[in-house]
Amino acid sequence: MPVQKITKEEIVRKAIVVFRKQGYNKTSMRDLAQACGLQKGSFYHYFSSKEALMLEVLTTLLEYYRKKIFAIAYEEERSPLARLQAFFDQQAPIFTQDLAGCLFGNITLETISVEAEFRRVLQAFFKDWVAAFQYLFEEAGAPEKEAEEAAQQTVMQIEGALMMMRVYQDIKLLGSACNWALERLKRWPKAEKK
Repeated sequence: MPVQKITKEEIVRKAIVVFRKQGYNKTSMRDLAQACGLQKGSFYHYFSSKEALMLEVLTTLLEYYRKKIFAIAYEEERSPLARLQAFFDQQAPIFTQDLAGCLFGNITLETISVEAEFRRVLQAFFKDWVAAFQYLFEEAGAPEKEAEEAAQQTVMQIEGALMMMRVYQDIKLLGSACNWALERLKRWPKAEKK
């Protein structure tokens, strides 16, 4: 295989695809090097280990979610209901691609007991996700405590639906969880007000 020049950012993008498809534990450094068109030994010039690369993947994806998905919750020119629908519309293609689900949820299940260094980024992802939903529920008129509980339940519903989606190969399960959250939001008086 000819050695090619590649940036760390390109390696991270290609690694995301490999980790989504194979998971963390089933992915070898050889798999990652091959996906990037590198010799296995050359790969270590970019990342010292698979763990270091995974940490960079998680950090990169967290920033993407913060800018492109979680930020939708705070766009106040639309109603909370419209923002929640847009949030789901943006998120669904990521989760349903190849029925892979949520990479953060998958990596949490695979590694949380053995890869403690991932925990900080995984916790930040779920904290930010809950905070975005909580903000929407509060904007719709939910009291703070109720909004927090609804937000946590929404994330739990979606993660559970994603697991079931993978088991049954049925994307409608994710749609059901999203519809549950939309209906929950509609309970509050300002759900459809800008």
